[in-house]
Amino acid sequence: MTSRAVGALLPAADIAAPGRTPQSPLRVGLDACCLTGARTGVANYVESLLVPLCAQHPDATFVLYANGDGDFPVAPNVVHRISRPMRRGPVWHNTQLVRMLQEDGTDVFWGTNGLIPLHGLRGIGSVVTIHDLVHRFAPQTQRMAVRWKQRVFQPLAVRAADRVVAVSRATAGDVATHYGREPDAVIHPSAPRHFKGVDDAAAADATLRRYGLAQPYLLAVGTLEPRKNLLALVEAYLACSAEGAALPTLVLVGGPGWQDARLRAALADAAPGGRVRWLGYAPGEALVHLYARCHAFLMPSVYEGFGIPLLEAQLCRAPVVHGSHRSMVEAAGGMGVAVGTSPEELRRALRLLSEGALPLASRLLSDIENDASEAARRLWSQIRAAWQARAVRLAVQPA
Repeated sequence: MTSRAVGALLPAADIAAPGRTPQSPLRVGLDACCLTGARTGVANYVESLLVPLCAQHPDATFVLYANGDGDFPVAPNVVHRISRPMRRGPVWHNTQLVRMLQEDGTDVFWGTNGLIPLHGLRGIGSVVTIHDLVHRFAPQTQRMAVRWKQRVFQPLAVRAADRVVAVSRATAGDVATHYGREPDAVIHPSAPRHFKGVDDAAAADATLRRYGLAQPYLLAVGTLEPRKNLLALVEAYLACSAEGAALPTLVLVGGPGWQDARLRAALADAAPGGRVRWLGYAPGEALVHLYARCHAFLMPSVYEGFGIPLLEAQLCRAPVVHGSHRSMVEAAGGMGVAVGTSPEELRRALRLLSEGALPLASRLLSDIENDASEAARRLWSQIRAAWQARAVRLAVQPA
């Protein structure tokens, strides 16, 4: 399942199957809204699990529900369902989505991005994946509507779901502390297989020439949004350089984001000197080369639920420096350099880096967990458990 296509609306009659029995193959619905619009870490997480799930369970049907057209995986056992007119967020979950789930005879619904319908799921099992608690740890980095949606509806989803999955042990602990429920499983993100050490040196050289880069350079990857803390990194870097610190060129990769005006202005001001470069979005193979040839990968985020670029960079044998939140320590396997994320703390870390005093180390590939097939098997066990919980619920509750 490597190709993708824009999903088309399928009538419910095409996938509903009356007279189903406990022995019937499961029909699993999932929230595919993350696959519409710009590609995000949530979308990559969902697709990395969905691809092996479909291959491992060819008799099951996976119905992708979305509120808009998108870049959806294609496989013989995948169906796309798009609701129109398009509603958003919890309104969509509790109106159009729940109606489609009921019409289609769904067995289990996977809330891929922290939300599930809060009514109408009596005959449907539910699994919810919690990626982060940004609204508690970095609320200033979210749009108000997103912050309140997560603050109000995510804890309700955790309490209502049959099974809860977290993307890191750190997030699982935060869910238990702040939502009052221990997640049933921790399933780490997986990076695509092309994130690995570079075998073709000539291709990597060509990528650097295409971007006008020379080694050494420092690399940061992320959307230009407040949570990634890239403005503080750029300001700390420029301050250190002005003090005479011998730092490699700083290279930023990532698309524009929310509230990025100040950062883009700082990048524009720094561009003439050539010491700070913003490359914009970089496709997969180019990103692998950029990771593999960097002096160090920097991820100064104020908060992450996991931090998949750390995994990608380490798979490409890059040493990593990251924010001190325990989720990033976990993502880096304890082999990254954790630093404070204020401009002053980043400035101190960069000064140490320029002096060769920052303990950079590449992680052994054999120590890195990156098995999407095993992750999919663990998710399937949660889907089956939710289906069984639904059967118990139907047996003990009055109609």
